[in-house]
Amino acid sequence: HVDLIELPKPWIDPDGYARRIWSQAQDVVYAIAFDGAGRPLIGTGSKGAIYRLDSDVLYTQLVTASPTHVTSLFGGRQGRVYAATGNIGKVYRIGPEMEKEGTAESDVFDSSLFSLWGRLSFRGSASGGGLRFETRSGNLDRPRRDWSPWAAVALNGDGGRVSSPQARFLQWRFTLNGTAAVQAVYVAYLPKNVAPIIQQIEITPANYRFPVQSLTITPSRTLTLQPLGRNRRGAPSPTFVDSGVVTLQYDKGQIGARWSAADDNDDTLIYKVEIRGAQESEWRLLKDKVKEKHLSWDSTAFPDGEYHLRVTASDAPDNPPGQELSSQLVSPSFLIDTTPPEITGLASAGKLELRWKAKDAQSLIQKAEYSLDGGDWLLAQPTTRISDSAEHEYILSLERIAPGEHSIVVRVTDDYDNQAVSKTILK
Repeated sequence: HVDLIELPKPWIDPDGYARRIWSQAQDVVYAIAFDGAGRPLIGTGSKGAIYRLDSDVLYTQLVTASPTHVTSLFGGRQGRVYAATGNIGKVYRIGPEMEKEGTAESDVFDSSLFSLWGRLSFRGSASGGGLRFETRSGNLDRPRRDWSPWAAVALNGDGGRVSSPQARFLQWRFTLNGTAAVQAVYVAYLPKNVAPIIQQIEITPANYRFPVQSLTITPSRTLTLQPLGRNRRGAPSPTFVDSGVVTLQYDKGQIGARWSAADDNDDTLIYKVEIRGAQESEWRLLKDKVKEKHLSWDSTAFPDGEYHLRVTASDAPDNPPGQELSSQLVSPSFLIDTTPPEITGLASAGKLELRWKAKDAQSLIQKAEYSLDGGDWLLAQPTTRISDSAEHEYILSLERIAPGEHSIVVRVTDDYDNQAVSKTILK
C-alpha cells in the first residue's frame, strides 16, 4: 500500500456524532475487534477477508480465510488475534509475528474486449529471488472452470511476458518471501481489433447543406483525468464530436446525408460514401476519406430519380496497414428532383375565371400562387382543395378583379422547392 499522511481524528466526536471511516461494497462485515496496537480489525464474508484499519484513509487486507465467513474476532495474549469462522467452522490464529511467505491476488481485470496479454511489470524489489508472479485468464467475469490455470511469469528484471491465453479477463497473483516487496503491478494488453458498426443513415432535406467546418488538428494540450480510483488510459487521438444536433444552411440543389457509427476499440474512423441509382448496378464514388459523420453534395449533377447511398466505415487511422477492418451500410432509397413542375393550359374563361394545370414528374405539387399586376403572391387552391398529388388543376375566380387590362403571373412549387412560372394578360 501507499503511505498517506494520517490526520489524527476521533471516529466518534465528544457530542456523539459518528463518522464513517471505512466501507466495502463487496464484503459484508460480521465481526470487529482490535489488535495489540489498538487498530480495528474487521472480519467479513463470504470470502473470509480480514481487514485492518490503519487510519481514516488507509486500510490493509491482512489475511483471507477463504471461502468462509469470519463471524467472530477476539484478542489473545501477546498481541495474538483469533478468528472464528462459520460455514465451515474453524478457528484461526493471527500474528503478531509476520509470515515468512505470503500471496496477494488481484481483482479480476476487465479489458472490455478479447485481448492479447503483453508484459507484466512491477515496481518494487525481488531481492534473493523471493518474488513469483502468476496469471490466469478467461472470458467470464469470475474465475471458473473454463478459465486457464495459473501460469508462471518468467521474470527478467522488473517484469516478464504473460503466457496466459488471450481472453477478456485477467487476474494476477504474486508470492513474496524474504525481503521482497511490491508497490505496484502493470500489465500491457492489446484488445482484439473489431470492425466498426454503422447503425443508421439519414438523408437530409433537399436544398440544404451541412456547414463547412474549419478544424485545425493540433496536438491537444489538455488531459482529462478519470475519477479517482479508475484506471487511466493513454491520451485519446483527436476526434470529431457529434452532438446529434446540426443546423443546416439553405443551398439550392444541395442534398446531404448523415450517419451514426461506433467502434468498440474507440478507433478513429474514416468513411467512404458512394451513390447508385435504384435501377443501376454499379456504385459511384461521391467522396473518400471523409472524417465527419455527414456529407453534402450537388444533386444537380445527377439525373432525377431514386438513389441509394452506401457508407463504408474503416478504422484504418488507428491500425497498421493490412490490419484495418471496415463495415458498410446502404441507405433507404431517396429521391433527387431538380426539374421544376410544368404549367399548362393557362388561360381565362371569359372574365369570370382563370384556369391552369400543374404537373411534376417526380414529386408532389406543394403549392400554387399567383400575383396580380406585380402585387404580393397569393395562395391558389387546387380544385381538390388539398395539394396531395403530382398533378393538379386550378380555377381562380376573377369576379373581384377590377375591369380593365391586368397582368397575372402563376407560380407552382414542388416538394423539392423547384418552381415553374407562367404569365398571361387579362383584358
